[in-house]
Formats: sequence, structure tokens, C-alpha cells
Amino acid sequence: MAIAVRARSSLSISAPRRPEVPRRSGEETRAAILAAAERHFAERGFEAARLEDIAADVGVRRAAIFYHFSDKHELYGAVLDDVLGGFSPALPASGSTEARLEAAMRAWIDYVAERPTLARLVLREAASAQPGRSSPLARAGMTLVDWFRTLIGEGVASGEFALHIDPHRFVSLMGAATIFHFASMSSLTPDVPFDPSSAAERELHKREMLDLARHMLGIDARISKDR
Repeated sequence: MAIAVRARSSLSISAPRRPEVPRRSGEETRAAILAAAERHFAERGFEAARLEDIAADVGVRRAAIFYHFSDKHELYGAVLDDVLGGFSPALPASGSTEARLEAAMRAWIDYVAERPTLARLVLREAASAQPGRSSPLARAGMTLVDWFRTLIGEGVASGEFALHIDPHRFVSLMGAATIFHFASMSSLTPDVPFDPSSAAERELHKREMLDLARHMLGIDARISKDR
């Protein structure tokens, strides 16, 4: 009996293996944190969003966020940079000013429709904006504003545009109209089916916004004059 016990005790019992979890690179972890933070900031706002919840979504400890971002404010600014910066590659670099304007506006409408967190983030940020203070949204959107301002300046110089509005007001109106449309249109028409992601709705909104843009930039007047 003693021999049998000794024989059994000499056998090594291996612990069950845990399933291997793929390890992320630093860049992949940072991207995952940004994506989770975008959802939380859009759904809850800056103040209510919790870093603990963001970390849990990513599957990391809260401290891991501080490896990539110094604090919550920096993370929020990075989210806005990522959201608005994601549209920059769609800005056309060639063609007439009118063609570039149309291409950029069409791309903007598609971008807002396909990334609904953008509208919620902008609306939350606009609601908390204070006069005389630069907001994270304004800093994140500066590249986009500068692109449209430069384009409008080129159009006026070439005679393609006959400007009826300040360029900054134009960018504000065009951007805000699309954001509010896709974020809030369904609440204004609760009895009417509204699918902002549908191709038909996007094309309708594009035609409406381009008609407004041509009027504000004097494109229709120029065409009528040329004729």
C-alpha cells in the first residue's frame, strides 16, 4: 500500500491551461481606449463618463489609461481630435473650388451619418461652451474650419463664388445643420419613419444642403449672370 501511495504522489499533476488572450501592442491599446472613450463621452458627457468604465470596456486596468494619456482632459481632447481628424482625408485636394466644395460637403454628410457619436459629442460640447473660452471642440475642428475658409477665399478670388456670408458663419451653419439633422430629426417627426443612415435620406439631405450652400456663396447668382 505504501509503495502504491508513493507511486501516485510522484506523478506530476499539471494545472489546466488558461485560454491564451492575444496581447495588444501599445498602439492597439491606445486605439481601443480612444474607441471606448468616444462611446462613453458621447453617451454620458465629459463629467459623467468614468475612466473605470472605459478601462473595463477595453479590458485593462484604469492605470493603463494614464500610460497613454496624462488625464481625463487629455483623453477627451484626443477623442475629439480622432473624431474630427478622421474626416480630413476626405477633403479633396484638386478640382475647381465649386467641385471641391460639393465633394467635401457630400463626404461630410456621409461621415456624420456613419459615425453617430460625432453628432452627440458636438452637441454636448456646444451646450457647455462658454463665450470667450476656446473649447476642445474648436481646437480639434480648426483644420476643418481652415480648409473651408481657404477654399471660400480661393472661390471669391477666382470669381467662382460671390460671397453673401462670412466664411466662419458658413462653416458653422453647414456643420451644425447636418449634425442636428442626424442627431435630432427623429425627435421632431416622431410619427414619420426616419432612417438617417439610409441612402435615400442622405441624398435628400445632400441636395438640400448644397442648395443652401450655393445660395450663400452666390454660386447660383454667378451661374445666372454667366448665362
